[in-house]
Amino acid sequence: MNVDENVPNEFYIFINELNPLTYHNFHFTGVFSSGAFGSLDMNPEFLSKYQKGSVHYLPYKPCEMDSMALSPYFLTVINDYRVEYDAEIFRKRYYQFFPSRLSAIYAFGNIESCQAVNRKYGDGWSLNSVKRFRLIDNPLNRVVRVNMEHVSLARHAYRVSALQDIDSLWKGYWSGFGSIVLELPTTDFQRKQYESGVIWEYLIEGCVQHLDHAHNNAIQ
Repeated sequence: MNVDENVPNEFYIFINELNPLTYHNFHFTGVFSSGAFGSLDMNPEFLSKYQKGSVHYLPYKPCEMDSMALSPYFLTVINDYRVEYDAEIFRKRYYQFFPSRLSAIYAFGNIESCQAVNRKYGDGWSLNSVKRFRLIDNPLNRVVRVNMEHVSLARHAYRVSALQDIDSLWKGYWSGFGSIVLELPTTDFQRKQYESGVIWEYLIEGCVQHLDHAHNNAIQ
């Protein structure tokens, strides 16, 4: 963990059953694995890299492009990947044993956090899709608690501003810092302070078991 607290006994996860793979895993096994954990048993070389904190998760690397004015569409297309790229580069440089956002299971430590997500982001995060899980014990598990609202604010900031100090943003994220404030331009050419707020989530490198599925199997 990146903060001085125990890993929760239960996790709450929004399950998207419209995704065929998610639907299959949820209904037939009740187990979800992070991306890295799905490869540990199959590839000894990957296991060694995982233990050393040297796995390379990024699928694309930036390349030099010709100097030109960037269209709004261009910035929209690359924005989310720029956010994830910067988050991953900072993690690999300073927190190499933390779960990668590009591999981890995303979970919440209590139902109140899920309710906060639902209130802020609406029907795309239906509380009816929230299920309870437990982390399956494994010495290779990695779990960190982070403020998901840092990423939400970063996505907006990357669209409207050339941030001068992105390292401070990502240091706050990976260290488990609370609310942050960024001064960003507005549509009337002024500048305004935007506060991220706080919604804690957990990044899990490991496997989680659906509690109801485990209970039913135990009864049988």
